[in-house]
Amino acid sequence: MRLRLPISALCVAICSLFVTAGLAQASPVTVNVRIEGATQTLFEGPVAVEPHGVRATSDTSPKLRSCDGINSLDPWNTVPAATPTSASADAMALIGETFDAKWYPGFNDYFLTRFGPDREIEGKSWGILVNDTFTNVGGCQYQLDEGDEVLWIFNAFNGRKNLALFPAGATFGARQLTATATLNQPFEVEVREYEDNLEDNPPAHPELTGSAPYAGASASPVATDAKGFERVEAESPETAAPTDMDGRTQITFTTPGWHRIKATAPGALGKEEKAFRSNRIDVCVPGGAGPALEGATECAQLPLADQVRVPPPTIGETEEPGESSRGTGGGGGTGGGSTGSGSTPPPAQAPQASPLRVSIPTLDRGKLRQGKVGVRWKIVDPGAGVARWQISSQTVGKKKARWVKRASGTKGTAATVRLPRGHTYRLRFTITDAGGQSSNVMIGKVAVPGGKRN
Repeated sequence: MRLRLPISALCVAICSLFVTAGLAQASPVTVNVRIEGATQTLFEGPVAVEPHGVRATSDTSPKLRSCDGINSLDPWNTVPAATPTSASADAMALIGETFDAKWYPGFNDYFLTRFGPDREIEGKSWGILVNDTFTNVGGCQYQLDEGDEVLWIFNAFNGRKNLALFPAGATFGARQLTATATLNQPFEVEVREYEDNLEDNPPAHPELTGSAPYAGASASPVATDAKGFERVEAESPETAAPTDMDGRTQITFTTPGWHRIKATAPGALGKEEKAFRSNRIDVCVPGGAGPALEGATECAQLPLADQVRVPPPTIGETEEPGESSRGTGGGGGTGGGSTGSGSTPPPAQAPQASPLRVSIPTLDRGKLRQGKVGVRWKIVDPGAGVARWQISSQTVGKKKARWVKRASGTKGTAATVRLPRGHTYRLRFTITDAGGQSSNVMIGKVAVPGGKRN
């Protein structure tokens, strides 16, 4: 347990819509970011993020710190991608808050000490989970994929369990942002717990595996302030009865409109909660005019916090070579500039071919049970021409797993990749133009069924 602390607490990705030869970039990702503070939730919701550098409030470095997973300690990461720390810095920026941390050069990573108003104190440290699992590398080292769930928790290493709230009967692991209930009719929810001692490579996606029903939790209304901080009103008369042995309880909404709820396990008066509070669910109750939630007045109109938010650009140069920041960067120059009177004009340059541009490949998972996945892409601009392409896989959960070539060619815009069963894989697409310029892009994760369980 004590060994986990300095690793897990150490501490997105829209680089381009195209793969451009000569510039390796990551594909866009949307991740769900949740930051659970000491007494309230500081941020929660989906965020569109891209690789960029970050800088903590007290960090005196003149440049941004690299935080895109490209690190000598993680040589298997070859393409900049989303990371939990940079995604969470984006989340704070969206609500006008900041984070603080101490930079450790040996890890090339941050140790988080503060999010918003909640600072580490008396050994109560911030910890990070991805898909309900403590990461075994730092927050600037772990690379995120589309749909991952990032969770930062204040005082994360005290043995408490992690709660998750679902509409009753859920058979998936991803948190459901919204649901619909009937006015004056019981709405059944289920609370599940995840052990605090899971530390490994997180699963490829959120899942219910490893969770169990949690008895004695309260499903309560949530008060949200102007900044977006969420406080559970466990003493509200609208709070549901404690969950039963199956982790279930019912809550009845007596007014139409949007209602926000979370699950908690309250401690004794003035004491810390027995478990980490859950995600929220925004429940729409049709029936005419009712309380609005952040401007949403009907089920077809999502509350703002449930919509994908795009953070402001991060401006500045990144300290490590090769790391690109978002936005305009630190340059600020105009590039060419005009020649003055009597100056010699620059020599004319021969026109260059436009760069090869290829759309982000898409995956067809329809034949995964047969150990096959389809990959398709489009040539947006042929540039100098395609010399070759290659699709490689890397086994998830296996330390220092190598990239294995699964398909290659010189023509075509589609391929079928065969993968051994019973594993989850990252897939990477590489394309090289006729001039020898190559570009890589991560195209997603796939879990191939198989083995004794199947």
